[in-house]
Amino acid sequence: MSKPDSNEATATISLVAKYGKQKIELNDLSPSTTIAQVKELIFEETNILPKRQKFIGLQVQPNLNTNPKSRQVTDDIQLSQLKPKYTFILMGTPEKDIFVDPNDTDTQFEVIDDFDLEFNAGTAEWIEHVAKGENLKRFTDSTAVHVMNEPREGKPLMVLDLDHTLLDFSRKSIEQASNAERAATDNGNNGNGSSTSIVRTTQETIDRMKRPYMDDFLARAYVNYDLVVWSQTSWRWLETKLIELNMLANPRYKFCFVLDKTSMFQITSALKSGERRKHSVKPLQIIWNKFPCWNAHNTVHLDDLSRNFALNPKNGLKVTGFYRKKKSGKRDIELLGLASYLERLAIEVNDFTRVKFKYWTDVLSGKKALIKEDDNDKKSANGN
Repeated sequence: MSKPDSNEATATISLVAKYGKQKIELNDLSPSTTIAQVKELIFEETNILPKRQKFIGLQVQPNLNTNPKSRQVTDDIQLSQLKPKYTFILMGTPEKDIFVDPNDTDTQFEVIDDFDLEFNAGTAEWIEHVAKGENLKRFTDSTAVHVMNEPREGKPLMVLDLDHTLLDFSRKSIEQASNAERAATDNGNNGNGSSTSIVRTTQETIDRMKRPYMDDFLARAYVNYDLVVWSQTSWRWLETKLIELNMLANPRYKFCFVLDKTSMFQITSALKSGERRKHSVKPLQIIWNKFPCWNAHNTVHLDDLSRNFALNPKNGLKVTGFYRKKKSGKRDIELLGLASYLERLAIEVNDFTRVKFKYWTDVLSGKKALIKEDDNDKKSANGN
């Protein structure tokens, strides 16, 4: 497709799409160019079908839409209708990567065993790792954060793992449902309602990959927290999951940005048996270095693997792993309880490091207080 012609004297517009480490420049576009035409141009550059493309960062001018909650950048929107910020994040998967080799799946990296780590704040090993700041500095410098939604003033930070914390994803299951839908269409089932049932089954397949109440949990969390996703998968799989499960377009919550496994590095920890084991970590200091509004006192990190908390043990809240094929998967209500607990945390606590996150269920049941009174507090209360 050639770039839309314009005989107008109006100045042209240039767009820059950030796709991973690649920058795609579209220059000399007419203001009347539509988003649909932009998608065709990007398809020529990337082989990402227009229907698979998602643009993060473009916004419609508020004076062109009377409803501020519905300023969606749809295919018929012209570039002249956008806010004058023409750099955006492109998400999508090229066709050649949609049907991948079964040996190259997003589950290959996973090790369900969380080890038996003895890694607590204040131990010699913890201090040793924190003191070695070269990894933190190097990864802070190399981590490119593409902000999708700016941090909101005064909001604490919630860092969220994806796999087995919020979802249990399978591209193969989606492909099987999609193939069944196409087969039904080819067999002439469009007119008798059976294809509608299959389409619904495809959506149900996607919905079952979400942990029960996932969207409700994120919507409740977004009221009190800024949300960031940090996944232990590659960027390709991360964006596939976020797009397929419609997590970037949900009007009830937004993410500030997302990080993948390239911002993680390895450390060596000691198991309780004395054996030493190498493993990857998610060092929150990388985020704190880039966003001074967040720190150890206003950050909580949810993950099903506690080893990812190794450098920030006071900020980690371990979530029970979610596996949709297990019998307990359909009855899982953990996110409902977590939503209530985290609401209390945001409203009642100014310093998250004073909270023992491992007791969150006891706090909900009333067995324990949200903040455990330490010896200094007791002395102050007694006037000593």
